[in-house]
Amino acid sequence: MSRFAYNTDDDPGEGGVVSVAPPGSKAAERGVSAPLSGAPGPDELLLDVGMLARTPGMRYQHHIAVPSGAIAELGALSTIVGKIVLTNTGAALLLDGTASATLQMECTRCLKPTQYAVEAELEESFDLIAANTAYAQGEVKVVDENVEASVVEGTILNLGDLLRQNLLLAAPLQPLCAEGCSNGISVPEEELEALTVTAPLAGLGDLWAKRQQEP
Repeated sequence: MSRFAYNTDDDPGEGGVVSVAPPGSKAAERGVSAPLSGAPGPDELLLDVGMLARTPGMRYQHHIAVPSGAIAELGALSTIVGKIVLTNTGAALLLDGTASATLQMECTRCLKPTQYAVEAELEESFDLIAANTAYAQGEVKVVDENVEASVVEGTILNLGDLLRQNLLLAAPLQPLCAEGCSNGISVPEEELEALTVTAPLAGLGDLWAKRQQEP
């Protein structure tokens, strides 16, 4: 068990994952590519899970509180909140959790901006591959099976990509600004009640009925 990890009944673990220098930061500009010390904060989007990947049986719980606007192309209007639990099974790194946020979307009928509260279930499984070479004895890499939209690179988990993909998938495919949106045309309820639908040949039917009653 790593000296960074511990387990309690309420919290499955706060170790095995550390912060990394995000792109564009001062540390990254200085060429710092190694993980930074300390557990990542709830607003961080890059997590180094190398220690967790090397320790079978270790678990780690991470609370999420990412500010709106921090994830490009998501359109979050509120703080993204939730939590994830990472578990090393020996062969794979399992990720389970939830995330929720209010997203700004476009009504598919009238194209007006609308808001939707979206909640996503997070379930991922990443293969753990050990590389035993002359240069890296016992090095473990995390491999994302979904290579087309990978959220891991080496031992770095991109939490921003994970949240963006899952929240957008959980959002409605055809959002509406209001129930019964009529493409921007507003019809008062009293007018709708006064409208009647008449069949094209209804008049001929009435005329035929009158003629049948004539002597």
